[in-house]
Amino acid sequence: MDPAKTYRMATLSFNATGGDGYPNIADKPGYVNTGFIDAEVLKEYIEKNSPLDAAAYEPKGEVSWQ
Repeated sequence: MDPAKTYRMATLSFNATGGDGYPNIADKPGYVNTGFIDAEVLKEYIEKNSPLDAAAYEPKGEVSWQ
């Protein structure tokens, strides 16, 4: 990561508000609550794109583990 750059990240609202012991970032500058419900977004995606092809979601080098 380049310390001179600004990055945007996404997380679950549950975690953003301190769930599972994560720090609460909901009151930090730049935090945006989209109002989307995670489970509803996933449900709608599956409904619109079924049947899903699991192979299409396999990482192809864009994720690395160290």
